[in-house]
Amino acid sequence: MELYLIAGCARSGKNQFAGYLKEEWEKRGKKVCLLKITAPLYHYACDYFGWDGDEKKKPRTFLQTMGIEYIKEELKMPDFLLNRLNEDIIILSKFFDIGIITDGRLKEEIQKLKEQYPSLVTIHILRSSYDNDLTEKEKSHITEQNLINYHSFDEEILNDSLENLQQHALKIVTERSEKG
Repeated sequence: MELYLIAGCARSGKNQFAGYLKEEWEKRGKKVCLLKITAPLYHYACDYFGWDGDEKKKPRTFLQTMGIEYIKEELKMPDFLLNRLNEDIIILSKFFDIGIITDGRLKEEIQKLKEQYPSLVTIHILRSSYDNDLTEKEKSHITEQNLINYHSFDEEILNDSLENLQQHALKIVTERSEKG
């Protein structure tokens, strides 16, 4: 399975870019799966606290309020997210050609994924307008500067328009198709 990790701060456009990348690969006949690196924590919160589908926002609110590190500590598993994501990748690699992972805050997990999957393509989506329109919760997540200082990416894309994101998705898929 070919893997891409798309990182960026809140409202950077990383999920939109992931969608464009998925579309471009599917146009070439590839089966594509989108993964959110924080999804295992959401499901854990649902299971652990017994929430059902009627209260969909409650686990997310819990994660934002208590924090990801709290859940890891509670589980006594510092690599909880990485382990769950690895399990997902192993299962999905049997059914999909391309895996696209989106993330914005978990800098340690980004580094470990890169070490574990050397062919992982990391893409950083940068916001063109910054900070002023973010909520306090969004600001408490990892910032653009911290992400840039902590990890080097294979590609960095400024999200100044949806058209720009689409063009970059097309460029990446075209280049990768020609190589592979």
